[in-house]
Amino acid sequence: MDMQKHIDEHILLSYYTGSLSADQKQEVEQWLQESEENRKLARDVQYIYMATDTLNTIKEVNSTEALEQVKKRFRKPNKTNYLVWFQKVAAILILPLLISTIYFVSKKEPIEYIEIKTNPGMVATLNLPDGSKVWLNSGSYLKHPQKFTGDTRTVELNGEAYFSVQKDKSKRFIVNTPFNLKAEVLGTEFNIEAYKGSNQVTTSLISGSVKLSFRNKENNEESFIMKPDDEVAYNIKTKGIKTNTSYLPTQIAWKDGLVVFRNTSFEEALKILGKRFNTDFIVKNDLLYENSFTGTFSGQHLTLILEHFRLSSGIQYKFIDPEVNQDKDKISEKTIVELY
Repeated sequence: MDMQKHIDEHILLSYYTGSLSADQKQEVEQWLQESEENRKLARDVQYIYMATDTLNTIKEVNSTEALEQVKKRFRKPNKTNYLVWFQKVAAILILPLLISTIYFVSKKEPIEYIEIKTNPGMVATLNLPDGSKVWLNSGSYLKHPQKFTGDTRTVELNGEAYFSVQKDKSKRFIVNTPFNLKAEVLGTEFNIEAYKGSNQVTTSLISGSVKLSFRNKENNEESFIMKPDDEVAYNIKTKGIKTNTSYLPTQIAWKDGLVVFRNTSFEEALKILGKRFNTDFIVKNDLLYENSFTGTFSGQHLTLILEHFRLSSGIQYKFIDPEVNQDKDKISEKTIVELY
């Protein structure tokens, strides 16, 4: 069978998963030798495969248990030596997570915090000490105490996360963001997007209720009570809020490994895909922004979604080599796609 004229991302994906026959594998390898363009396509598919493989390997992380496994390797510190001990266990890399521990020493018992970071293009699921569950989106950071004490359960978020909060009327659950906005609940499910460097914080409520507290343009504290299906955007510059009517499954599909469009604007679609696939898009024709899309996509196949764009709206695309690419085997760099 002569596959070389028909090699596409599906065959390349089968090549990286090891599901081709020996003869088919040899044909792919010969095809790779033919041009740099072929090798570039193969690297793009390899990136997608490795991202998928990582997600399949690490479905769920209990940050407390993961940290305890590492701490067993070290001698327990005394109360006067926490900083020295912290330097020994400052960061533990568990792809796609970076988990670290920080001690705050006071007159009382030291407080231990756990920090979790996801790599660009990766998603992780976490269990908090109270039994609440968190889905952490691409390029995000979450910090929480190893044990919730007092009358609050407070976490810090920089990025995007979906929270399924365990009900506990005696302990409010509070999410602090890098901006003058926090979300407060008792037991609910909601999504909050608060990337440092963005110009807004967007909160989507699935069930229960959320109280948003923020600084208004007079710099006074104001609050807003959300109800299910609400999506509220807080503008960092104007310090005002806006209630949007959007299709919530589009906003939260990322946690289930899906991309969902429902009459989604071209601009919003690129934003979703950029986070999901760690990709920068170069739009060469402003008329493309007049398009909108509907569809549901599973898996990690960016090329298939771009094909949907091409077939439904005539949008052409090509993958661009980064200007600086000294190490061609490095897969952590952003993918660049030109649309025209």
